[in-house]
Amino acid sequence: MSERYSRNEGLFGADGQRRIRETKVAIVGLGGLGSHVGQQLAYLGVRDYGLIDFDIVTDSSLNRLVGAQDADVERQTKKVAVTEGMIKSITPDAAVAPLDARITDARTEDVIAGADVVFGCLDRDLARLQLTDLCARYGRTLFDLASDVTNENGEVHYGGRVVLCDGNRCLVCLAMLDQQEMARDSMSPDQREAHDRIYGVRRRALGDTGPMVVSINGAVASIAVTEFMALVTGLRVPFTNLRYYADRQLIRQSADQAAPDCYYCNGIWATANS
Repeated sequence: MSERYSRNEGLFGADGQRRIRETKVAIVGLGGLGSHVGQQLAYLGVRDYGLIDFDIVTDSSLNRLVGAQDADVERQTKKVAVTEGMIKSITPDAAVAPLDARITDARTEDVIAGADVVFGCLDRDLARLQLTDLCARYGRTLFDLASDVTNENGEVHYGGRVVLCDGNRCLVCLAMLDQQEMARDSMSPDQREAHDRIYGVRRRALGDTGPMVVSINGAVASIAVTEFMALVTGLRVPFTNLRYYADRQLIRQSADQAAPDCYYCNGIWATANS
């Protein structure tokens, strides 16, 4: 038994640790959620990573971006580079392939195809749909993570969710994607300007400008990595749709049922897995 992972193996055994080591992961989005996921997977013992993000470190991300430093803002360091360096500092022999790209970049498809499990840590629902399509086409298991803060009638709610998408359920058949947001994000700049002039624009459609703190992102990431651990090691059956209510300090399994005849699950995912 390796001394480094002896405590892990005390929970799920040497065979479980071997499975973790041999599992290739992709993390799409290396912000407050994705950087936490990368750090925890490195400590867990994952050795093969594909990292995808196009953004740079900014002042406003320093409150939650694991591994980022003040100097990264001035250098305009890419988030993929921060997470790559952080993973390497924990497991120097890890194979890390960073990709400075958006989800629509053709090179992203190769990263998803080469992974066993994908973590989606994205801010926008259109990108979530595009990643769902890629994972379905290659039959890849997707953990989708989200954190949020809302203010409803003067009452603040904050927390997040983790959804396991594997062809038995996905964000589409669970109706978890905002159709109006995705339609606006699909428009050209001129179309968007005309749309906003006629219909107005909601705060959520303005981008990642809302409040978020490191502890909420860390909790959501921990939930996702724990379900990944359960799935890969066989420790237990993973939960598939968990909601984290940080304002009430609760984690609940959603009772929402996937809609039948899903285009992605019953069509694309089923074909890829057949």
